[in-house]
Amino acid sequence: MLRHRWIKALLFLVCLAPLGWLAWRAWHDNLTANPIEYITHLTGDWTIRFIVFTLAVTPLRRLLGLPDLIRFRRMLGLYAFFYGSMHFLTWFWLDKYFDIHEIAQDVVKRRFITIGFLGLLLMLPLAVTSTKGWIQRLGGRRWQLLHRLVYVTAIAGVVHYYWLVKSDIRLPALYGAIVIVLLGSRVFGSRTNRTKATTSLKLASIERQTGDTVTLRFPLSGSKPLRAKPGQFLTFDWVVDGKKLPRSYSISSSPLRTDYVEVTVKQQGTVSSFLNRDAKVGLKVEAHGPFGQFYFDASQHRSIVLFAGGSGITPMMAMLRYIEETAADTEITMFYAVRTETDVIFREELDRLKKRLPRFRCTLVASSPGADWPGPRGRVNRALIEEQLGGIGQKTFFLCGPSGFMGSVKEILMSLGVRAEQIRQERFTIGTPDPDRAVRATYPVEFVRSGGKYECSSADSLLTCAESHGIDIPSSCRVGQCGTCATRVLDGEVEMETEEGLDPALRAQGYRLLCVGRARGPVRLDA
Repeated sequence: MLRHRWIKALLFLVCLAPLGWLAWRAWHDNLTANPIEYITHLTGDWTIRFIVFTLAVTPLRRLLGLPDLIRFRRMLGLYAFFYGSMHFLTWFWLDKYFDIHEIAQDVVKRRFITIGFLGLLLMLPLAVTSTKGWIQRLGGRRWQLLHRLVYVTAIAGVVHYYWLVKSDIRLPALYGAIVIVLLGSRVFGSRTNRTKATTSLKLASIERQTGDTVTLRFPLSGSKPLRAKPGQFLTFDWVVDGKKLPRSYSISSSPLRTDYVEVTVKQQGTVSSFLNRDAKVGLKVEAHGPFGQFYFDASQHRSIVLFAGGSGITPMMAMLRYIEETAADTEITMFYAVRTETDVIFREELDRLKKRLPRFRCTLVASSPGADWPGPRGRVNRALIEEQLGGIGQKTFFLCGPSGFMGSVKEILMSLGVRAEQIRQERFTIGTPDPDRAVRATYPVEFVRSGGKYECSSADSLLTCAESHGIDIPSSCRVGQCGTCATRVLDGEVEMETEEGLDPALRAQGYRLLCVGRARGPVRLDA
């Protein structure tokens, strides 16, 4: 919803409400016995409030898991400057009548005016350089350093208010406390968010689900819960044959569990083969996260449709278990596509949940089943979806599985009138070459800070290229979700498979996610 244009337009109008209120009172000749003082206080109050709103955007994005809130930060900051300018003009024009000599004396001698004037001056370069053009001219790092002046502006505004009121300091003290909390969360939150929590886990049990799929259970310390959302994933630093191989796996257990966490792994690569065949109880591993924007939210998702292909059932299972434990009144329709009847992961668990969840309907579809298969055969198709789904309404659609499966399902849903914002996808394997690209090329990639220039394949991620040449770039999820590997592109084109984990403001500054980014020509990186 936050991505709709009308939301931004609505916020724009809401931000004008204080000005509208002031105009309405002026029209009705109701600006109190001292109109100048009333206007001064109203515009000053709203200046500080909008500064607080601007500072609150980043902490709220992290706290609520709403990355799209960043779209409104610039608007809120500009409104802070707008009301700050009105506050100054009221004093400059209506109070001092443009008397430059008297104004200069007040600025020098009266400390609350001095600090307030300084705060407004500091807001000027922030307002001027808030556009994408200025971000590109200054460069990401210099732009970020400049815009840290908003912290000084906020403090100056609170001190200005405090020195102005003298006796009743309740409001400035409240604003000051809020600013301190927001700045603290900004400073410390950015550090913890960049690396996320690292949890040391020890494998306690292995449960075989199918011939090529196992569930691994790791006990959790009660003092350090994961705080995952149903559908998110962890990134593990596995060590196989002496090599550190980071891999990401969806959490299949309910995120409400505080005693253990489970991941379910299907054998299809080096690490997954090791976990299926050779992993033993007692295996130790470092896990990072949880990460991901693919998750169920009971407050928003009243009716959900789950499309799982193969091992794509794992995040869906976390959602189902969560719904069971919270007794959420959620309507659930699931289509689960497998190859044969022996490939159904969580078969017994699904049967149990059908009995436990009264609003849960599950359709198993097998492409190559045996003669005794009772369910639909072939692939998930439009006729089957229409038959089981009924109306689209306000449903949210979750897709997880092989890219071909998700692409086909999404195409069907769109043809049925499902809007793009109703569809959420989780890629199980990001970082593989695009099979539709017939031409593979190598391009020179320069790592400016590291002083190296290498030929990198357009089929490999830039993170893989960096690691192959011994260049250390911080990373965690490796599937474009956490934003840890965001690096500024100084020159050239980098194509990303997904940008869910990239802050829109950083993208505007030229940053790209190297774990899912590939060179599409000569590239220079600030790394």
